[in-house]
Amino acid sequence: MNRVIILAACSAALLIGAATAQAATKNGITPTSPKAGSTVPVGTTPTFKGKVQGKGSLWIHVCKKNKKNGEGIICHKAMIDQAKKKDGRFKLKAQFFDFPAFWLNTPGTYYWQAHRISCEGDINDCRQEGPTVKFKVG
Repeated sequence: MNRVIILAACSAALLIGAATAQAATKNGITPTSPKAGSTVPVGTTPTFKGKVQGKGSLWIHVCKKNKKNGEGIICHKAMIDQAKKKDGRFKLKAQFFDFPAFWLNTPGTYYWQAHRISCEGDINDCRQEGPTVKFKVG
């Protein structure tokens, strides 16, 4: 009986872990850094990284709000820039501007999102958005 309970608990844990890992990927985009809940020190430049499947240019948006537009993309009031893609991975080091109101000099909660611009299949939605990641500057 104990073996059955242990086996059931292990199976449930594996299913939950798989669901959590799957939830971090959307439209072939898996953000890996900065991680959800992490803190980027004030005055430093984070590097946005992740995995990507599919064609098209890849863009990074950073915003103070998690609200999405009709295409599922967050705003880009803090930052928008094109990431480099190579071998199924993307990378973008944020530019830093040394003035007090710049977002990397302003502590708070921010959100970042990567999205591909690719018109494969459904040409009504060429922006293939990834999941939104919440992080802090502090």
